[in-house]
Amino acid sequence: MKSPSDIDNSSNPDLEGVVLLKDDGKKYLWDNPLNVKKFIKGFFLVCLVIFLFDFLFLFDVIHKHLSFKEGEFLYEGWVGFYCAYVFVSCAMIVVVAKELRKVLMRGEDYYDK
Repeated sequence: MKSPSDIDNSSNPDLEGVVLLKDDGKKYLWDNPLNVKKFIKGFFLVCLVIFLFDFLFLFDVIHKHLSFKEGEFLYEGWVGFYCAYVFVSCAMIVVVAKELRKVLMRGEDYYDK
């Protein structure tokens, strides 16, 4: 197997200017796909628990203090409203960013001109 320093980048124009680093052989936390899956499962579990806490307010186990005057913003008292609000907001940020990228993105050789 060739080391990164043995590879001649001049023969391949796609690799021009690319610096290949040596693999130090160490395994890091996120290198293992199993750890990534565990993290994602834990993340969704935490999201589910936070959503389920909202049912405590529905059954008046805990009183929910609304941030607006009573009856002014009715949706705030709905179960899972803020979970849905945050999800839709983040999804909209991603959609807008993808479209904005088309407007703001420069060509590959923009700085070489």
